[in-house]
Amino acid sequence: MTESLLGEPIIIRFDGLDADRHEMELVGLSEALDGLARIIAASSNFAITQEYSIRRDTQRVRVVATAPKDGCFLMHTFIQYAHHHPMFKDYAIQVIAPLTAAVITYIFANAAGKKEEMKILGANLELAIRELGARDQPTIDRLLGTIDKMAENLKPAARRAVAPLGESARTLTVGITSVERGVVLDEADKAAITSPAGLSVDEERSYTVLISELDMQTGACHVDIEGEEDGARYPAKITDPEVALPNNVYVLSMAAQKPLGVRAKATVRDGAIERLFISNHDGRRRGEPDFALD
Repeated sequence: MTESLLGEPIIIRFDGLDADRHEMELVGLSEALDGLARIIAASSNFAITQEYSIRRDTQRVRVVATAPKDGCFLMHTFIQYAHHHPMFKDYAIQVIAPLTAAVITYIFANAAGKKEEMKILGANLELAIRELGARDQPTIDRLLGTIDKMAENLKPAARRAVAPLGESARTLTVGITSVERGVVLDEADKAAITSPAGLSVDEERSYTVLISELDMQTGACHVDIEGEEDGARYPAKITDPEVALPNNVYVLSMAAQKPLGVRAKATVRDGAIERLFISNHDGRRRGEPDFALD
């Protein structure tokens, strides 16, 4: 029985802030890698064995990493597994890799309280499990229940994984090349993952906001949101790097007291917006020409 790298790499990528300079703050990075190692190992172990195991000494896989690469802060991690047959690698790429990616994405969606996304991901997980050869519904339901239990128990690992966001990086991407899209996490997701129970993060949407105060250094601000309660001011954070530039569109919008169209994720509690994380802008109020200070 030989130990070998299994299939293609699982990519861990940080973008923004320090990561754009190919650097990461070491304490946050070490915390993130510990959490990610636990999630990747548990997910790949399940994909290979269909067994629930979080303890490292009971898992049949190891997670190893190559040296970080430039161009952000990028690491390739690989799964090692004791196998008997040379065809196992091909099987891993075709079947195990997509299931591993789906389980990882589901774990983070569960940690962030994304209930609607979890429904879609649950359907994808069922399809991936069927690809393993499971045909009877009771077996599929049992395995889906196992993933739910695993996702709940890995919430502390998810909290560790997002530690650098907002401090040393803007986003974290975890994915497999052959799978169409990995999971991309940002500061809004971190807020939901690390918050007490009850806070969830909505999908990115278009909003029209009126900025009433703004810290250009941190991006922290307060906004009125068109369509929400009149007079209500919401805490927000602008993660768009443009906010630090002189005479940027956010500052001009605030100075002119003109509403601005933005793209943002909202953290939500009991159906109400608690905070906005603004990632971009369209430079104008909808239906109106570009504005500028006179």
